[in-house]
Amino acid sequence: MSYQGVRPQGRRLLDVVFFSLAIIFSGIVAGLSSAHQSQVESAVRATALYPFLLLHRLAAERGQIERRVAGLLTERDSLTELLLRYRDRTAPIRDESSTQPLSALPAGSVAPAVVYPGRPHVGNPDLFVLSGPDFRGREFPVGVFTGIGLVGVVRAPHGRGGRGEFWSHPNFRVSVLADEGDVSGLVRPWRAEGGQPVLLLEGAPFQADIPAGTLLVTTGIAGVYPPGVPVGHIREAGEPEAGWMKRYIVEPSVRPEEVRDVFVWHRSALPAGIETDIEADTASAPTEPEPAPTDTASARR
Repeated sequence: MSYQGVRPQGRRLLDVVFFSLAIIFSGIVAGLSSAHQSQVESAVRATALYPFLLLHRLAAERGQIERRVAGLLTERDSLTELLLRYRDRTAPIRDESSTQPLSALPAGSVAPAVVYPGRPHVGNPDLFVLSGPDFRGREFPVGVFTGIGLVGVVRAPHGRGGRGEFWSHPNFRVSVLADEGDVSGLVRPWRAEGGQPVLLLEGAPFQADIPAGTLLVTTGIAGVYPPGVPVGHIREAGEPEAGWMKRYIVEPSVRPEEVRDVFVWHRSALPAGIETDIEADTASAPTEPEPAPTDTASARR
């Protein structure tokens, strides 16, 4: 035991002995073959270093769990905000002239799923396969997103699951709206030379000025995604389009390589009354009379 920084003579001698033994042990190990060195290393890791390695692994696992919990809390908050937007949406206008009033369309629902990137074509980072909900007999395309933002779209069934494209796929397009303001446009993937894929907002009015950091959300106008799903934030202005439309580079809210657990959008079906009215309108639409069939026998005479 030391007192005011002065180490006892016996402790100093013990340190010298341990240091000498470590030097001797290191020299012996250095003279062994590679196979014997591996055996010695395994033995040391399983005995003397085991407590330290265990503590290091537990600390790393705890850090991963804490990051995962923080991500889940962020997704929960984003989903809560999204659900609150649906609750505040106004109901569709009812057709009072109909004998059966139309009920307001429900906002739809979501189902959990798991993403497997790079499938069914292994090595393609823009494709994925989903497992979870049964996509057989479902109407496509189907929107896929998380509580943080938009992920991609399911194009077709794949077994009991589905196969689709991340937003980074060249064919991907989505209609967006600035979260604060009335500026809208179309977003597509864009990749700078040697850089990561990002999004490009096209069709913004030239007189509009969208500041950096503005959140873009889905409009829901095509029915593939619910309105209000975060797509990304404006990073910077790009080159003008045709001299009268603006372009903006958008930092996506979700990176494909970070996606695992997602939600699949279930669109609500139209009420039976709407389908009946559509059929009635189609039946009552004016049609051109078909020409009378030619009497081949009279033509021959």
